[in-house]
Amino acid sequence: MSTLSWPGLGLAAQPAPGALWGAYPQRPNGNRRDWLDALHDQLRALDGRRSRRFAQAILDRSDALQREFGACSLTGDRGSVRTFRRGSRAGRIEALALACIAARRTLDMSPYPTQVQAAAVMLDGGLAELATGEGKTLAMALAAAARAMAGTPVHVISVNDYLVERDAGELAPFYAALGLSCDRVLQSDDAARRRQAWRADVTYCTGREVMFDYLRDRLAGIEQGGLAARASALAAGAQPQLRGLSCAFIDEADSILIDEATLPCILALPAVRKSDQIAAQAIRLAEQLWQGRDFTLERAAARITLTEPGRLRVTQAAQGLSGDWSLARVRDDRIGQALSALHLYLRDRDYLVHEDRIEIIDRHTGRMAPGRSWSRGLHQMIEFKEGVAATAPHQTTRSVCAQQFFPRYWRLGGLSATLRDARGELAATYGLSVTHVAPRHRSRRIDHGISLQPDCARLHAALVERARALLVEGRPVLIGTRDVAESEELAGLMRKAGLAPAVLNARHDREEANIVALAGRSGSLTIATCMAGRGTDIALDDAARVAGGLALLTTSLQASRRLDRQLHGRSARRGEPGSVETLVVLSAPVAGMAALPRPLAHRLPSSVVRRFAPWLLRAIQRGDERRCHRERRRLRLQDEERERLHVIGHIDE
Repeated sequence: MSTLSWPGLGLAAQPAPGALWGAYPQRPNGNRRDWLDALHDQLRALDGRRSRRFAQAILDRSDALQREFGACSLTGDRGSVRTFRRGSRAGRIEALALACIAARRTLDMSPYPTQVQAAAVMLDGGLAELATGEGKTLAMALAAAARAMAGTPVHVISVNDYLVERDAGELAPFYAALGLSCDRVLQSDDAARRRQAWRADVTYCTGREVMFDYLRDRLAGIEQGGLAARASALAAGAQPQLRGLSCAFIDEADSILIDEATLPCILALPAVRKSDQIAAQAIRLAEQLWQGRDFTLERAAARITLTEPGRLRVTQAAQGLSGDWSLARVRDDRIGQALSALHLYLRDRDYLVHEDRIEIIDRHTGRMAPGRSWSRGLHQMIEFKEGVAATAPHQTTRSVCAQQFFPRYWRLGGLSATLRDARGELAATYGLSVTHVAPRHRSRRIDHGISLQPDCARLHAALVERARALLVEGRPVLIGTRDVAESEELAGLMRKAGLAPAVLNARHDREEANIVALAGRSGSLTIATCMAGRGTDIALDDAARVAGGLALLTTSLQASRRLDRQLHGRSARRGEPGSVETLVVLSAPVAGMAALPRPLAHRLPSSVVRRFAPWLLRAIQRGDERRCHRERRRLRLQDEERERLHVIGHIDE
């Protein structure tokens, strides 16, 4: 059987471990970008290769190659059936054309022009805004395959282990048809398994896993320093996990680059264990303090501040305690952590008690994060608060956050359905421009707006009645809740009303695939936290489509309009019918934001409140967006200053 090999896609210009780029390629200056980088970004944004015409040229070329080579194998020597100018437009067309052929043969999927256009944007080092339901998984695979065919190790980064395992398994035949190896890294993998996976041509992983392995390499001294330093580390028996940071394509890029930007990955080692009484003492002292008198609580900013009377009361109460309780700085820090454990970190929202352990809930994915713990004694205080066995404390040795890490890749791209609202921050922080890819189908989603409810009881009663009415129509219903506690409370009310909901939250994450597979059937009812917000495709059956599509009901606004758009994207995908309704309690916080001022909720006429409250809620939301943006910018500037001073930052989660 004859073979068809891929063209040389700028092999000399593509970053890969070797003599030219070093054993551990990475961009040396991280966030530092000069005027030449900025000019290159502007020119790249005007590049005609991002047009639909370029995408169509790729598809036409793939058809021509298919006719020319028939049923021949796509694998072969990395030599040449054809040669192309390295890094040229022709080379990219050829590589993407071959990837399209592989998709048709192995996945029985013919890429759409929108998917090819998004892949071209990513290959050019940009971010593609591709609407939900347009096939982001395949678009990502096309870009990864084209870059890997040039000899560059590629990391495809997703938001959770479930999607990592799913995509790597389903796409392995696609990569194999092109002679490329594909593997995945999961949180449960040991060091040897991870090292093997990072040797693949294309490796699927989450952002946190690649960041943690980068920190492990940094701790060993492998990724930094000159040849002598690396040789010394290797001679001492250190084995690198990664092969450097050559290229990464990020799925749901705004979630990873923006929403998780302030959550550092902290590599910690067991610390000297102090007395377990410290956590107990701190919690008992904190329980004696009154909000408003002894401390102030700002939930929106997640900040607790001791007042002067409160500080004096703590000083007096700690006089009988031994150890370093006499030190004011230590005392205030411990009491601040204890107050946070009592008032800011809530069970079934921020963590679960699972098998007599505290398991943190990732606030962005809604899933449990096994192995993750809070630092500076906070985790032990929450353990004492919940009455579970205390774990050993850890001491931070290395830390890195997304704003520091991802600019170190030589090649970076990605896609998401909700990028435009964050394009300024993405350009300033990562040097990434955003290109909107027009969807194939016009959206048919009906937005019923915001419905105001006086209290939580009335809100839940309204949800029950609305869900019942929609189910009678034969529509599938998805209800998005704030946290695990609310999802389970609402599920109980639904069952009492004679309905049979499926529940998707951190307690049931292993059942996610089965729950999502059934969520689009006519008459199905699903209650979910933000786990159902990203990376999942709820497929409608014919009866559901005829009845009006998926009906999405949400119990609050999210912290930003972009996050609302992410959740709304579960409904009316690919031009299908669907609707969205948001039910909000006037006196309750809006997704961590400040609550609607009580005078407006209780003193004004109800007709006035109902008319202007939605506008005010959106204004509060926009204010919270600006606050979060300022906080991310402040942390980024701090990180850059640390890099300039060659100081490893210590940021506690």
